[in-house]
Amino acid sequence: MSEVQAREVHRANLRRLMLGDPAAADDLAVHLQVENLDRARFRSGTIPSSDALLRALPRIQARLAAIFGGRDAFVGPYLDERRRVLARVQPGLDVRVIEGAGHWVNYEAPAAVDRALAEMLAAPPGR
Repeated sequence: MSEVQAREVHRANLRRLMLGDPAAADDLAVHLQVENLDRARFRSGTIPSSDALLRALPRIQARLAAIFGGRDAFVGPYLDERRRVLARVQPGLDVRVIEGAGHWVNYEAPAAVDRALAEMLAAPPGR
């Protein structure tokens, strides 16, 4: 397929999987997606459906926190489950949901993510 066609496939995938607002699939988002895929050192393939994260979480000794987009195609339908899993590993975990944003929450809502991160980092452990 041509480069133009490939970019449109990436744009469609961004709209379907990564972004909460289809209008956010602008030229910069497409460029970033192409670059991300070109620079990836591994194929994520089965990672989202595997238990790799569940097995790794108990070994993490740092304080955990999570920021999800409210329209995240991967997390949205399972948000309550994600909260429960993370809370089992670290009770009192700070989980934030940025409404309207998708999986690329930091791309779509950078100011809201920055505020949430600043609050999370400033909070005492165990909050």
